[in-house]
Amino acid sequence: MRVAETTGSVDAVIREENEPIADPRRMTRTQLRRLGMPHLVYLRSGTVNGQTAYAVHAADGTAMAVADDLFDAMEFVSASDMTVVAVH
Repeated sequence: MRVAETTGSVDAVIREENEPIADPRRMTRTQLRRLGMPHLVYLRSGTVNGQTAYAVHAADGTAMAVADDLFDAMEFVSASDMTVVAVH
């Protein structure tokens, strides 16, 4: 499994815009992108060097890790105390 290098922490990203959201219908685009950070992730399949691979993405779309199989991707998610959500 390959884990993506990040330049900043997820906590720092969340704190950038820490105003409470009184009405979810009036969320800014930035607040919406950060919704669920850092506990919600989604998986995306693709190919790396001709082999099927599974990428774990944070709620804001940031790639966090790439695994060779679905089991390894789910192990990374579980070990990191995150939850996979379906994205349409």
